[in-house]
Amino acid sequence: MKDEKIMCVVKRWEHHTASGGYDRLAAAVGGRIVARRKESGAVGRLLGACWRRWIGSPEHLLDYEYEDWLGEHRALWKAAVWRPDVVHVLYGDEQLDLLLRRRRMLPSRLVATFHLPPGRVAERFEKQATLLRGLDAAIVVSTSQRAEFQKWLGSERVAYIPHGIDTVRFTPPAQRAKAGLRLIMVGTHMRDWTVLHQVIDACEAKRLEASFDVVTGRSFRAHLTGCRNVRLHCDLAEEGLIALYGAADALLMPLVDATANNAILESMACGTPVISTNVGGIPDYVDGTSGWLFPGGQTEGMIELIESLSKDRAESEMRREGARRKALEFSWPKVAAQVKALYRAVARGEPPAAAEEGASGVAEQE
Repeated sequence: MKDEKIMCVVKRWEHHTASGGYDRLAAAVGGRIVARRKESGAVGRLLGACWRRWIGSPEHLLDYEYEDWLGEHRALWKAAVWRPDVVHVLYGDEQLDLLLRRRRMLPSRLVATFHLPPGRVAERFEKQATLLRGLDAAIVVSTSQRAEFQKWLGSERVAYIPHGIDTVRFTPPAQRAKAGLRLIMVGTHMRDWTVLHQVIDACEAKRLEASFDVVTGRSFRAHLTGCRNVRLHCDLAEEGLIALYGAADALLMPLVDATANNAILESMACGTPVISTNVGGIPDYVDGTSGWLFPGGQTEGMIELIESLSKDRAESEMRREGARRKALEFSWPKVAAQVKALYRAVARGEPPAAAEEGASGVAEQE
């Protein structure tokens, strides 16, 4: 079977690890990459300022900047020359606008993946409803997004295909130290800092033999002011992060909302189970074999679990194999097989939702 010609419009987030992030999908599907280039220097800043003055920065286009606009221009003229079967915008929430406005000039099917919860993009879909009809397919990375996106775009144009993870780079350690209970929290986006602080404080008050490694941006350190049992890590290289994942007994990740979550996938791939919130798309990725999920905004269950694990880590150890096994379901080759099935359907003019049903079977053969 001949592979379709695929062009991927890629955006890279600075907070993602070198081997993490959804932009890895482009290489996994063998797509030709058109990457967002960060404009630096005085000229870049001047051009960006002029663009914002001329175009504006609509609130319903989250994090859409001058560089995204330039990236779409490059994708448009490269598609006119190369004529791919499908152009896939990997972050439809935050890097897709011009291709919709110039849809008639694009000689290809247009696919976009959406990562944000429906509530975060509702205004955009209300204001760009006509333009978004130019999409041939929308991929969502959690089942929690599906109903709203089907309402906005039509049920047959929306398919759920999970986020992927590099299960070769993120892998369990050969050996682990048998010290006290270690928990790790990673990231910034939609984390529930209030719950995290309360859990850490409660563990300190109970004098539990538990330590917390928090890997986050410098601007978020204030959320943990006064937490004496915390080690803060900023600007940590990927190798160091993988070592922390491997050394931890669990990832502690309270969330206010979510679809897919890079840190959760990375942690599970390293064989580290997850303590998180039963919200949004998290149940798509974490089950009873790979971690524990608790109601949003509540701390009691998490505190009781950590107290139990601090006395006997057997329950955490039992979930290490399950976490790794669960992560393998989301390896990039398996996810790429599902996306390629969608490309084939879209290129033939078939509903992408039909490809979703057969995709799991294709993935199992990879």
